[in-house]
Amino acid sequence: MDVLHYEREFSLLKADISKMLSLVSDSFEMSLSSLEIMDPNLARKVLFLDDEIDAINREIEEKVYEIIARYNPISKDLRYIITMIKFSNNLERIADLSCNMAEKTINLYENKQNYSMPKQIKEMFGITLKMLHDTFLAFSKKDVELSKKIWLEDQKLDNIEVEIRNVIKEEKECDILSVLIARDLERIGDHLTNLCEEIIYIERGEEIKKILEGEKGEKDIDSGR
Repeated sequence: MDVLHYEREFSLLKADISKMLSLVSDSFEMSLSSLEIMDPNLARKVLFLDDEIDAINREIEEKVYEIIARYNPISKDLRYIITMIKFSNNLERIADLSCNMAEKTINLYENKQNYSMPKQIKEMFGITLKMLHDTFLAFSKKDVELSKKIWLEDQKLDNIEVEIRNVIKEEKECDILSVLIARDLERIGDHLTNLCEEIIYIERGEEIKKILEGEKGEKDIDSGR
């Protein structure tokens, strides 16, 4: 294997992933802002940006196949390369969910409807946005510990999403829009945990659940249980 050329192409691939992460983060933030201030023009920018994100996703897939065919990487290198496709596919799905929220803004605006965002949705947006920014950092630094923290943070989104559904049932006022937005945010959280799982698998070659179970066992031993 031509190590010099392989490392160069691999660096370019990582740069594409970083660019895609940045665009997906921008897309998500714009979708949030468009909903908060009811701005259809900002929402349309999210939809427009999605085409660029889709294009980068396709480029990453093509580059991965080319690198595998040309250099026949093995072991950790092969694991890292294959994971790039999973990584970009999860990012592409996050962008799609941001588009879902942008489309909700456009529909509300065109139908001249107001939307008062519940505090639970605002909290979910804050958690998801931090998870997204931290995932970018974890990927850039190959940070396994940060990836674990992000993965565990997803439980908060799951809990709030359940809370929103329960509140809707109790009040018997079917705020369908809040339920749909909460579901989109919960799904974004799931994709971010997928990305963290891939980061950890790349660096450790292990599934995160096994790592956490092992750490729990060590704590139990240290505490004398």
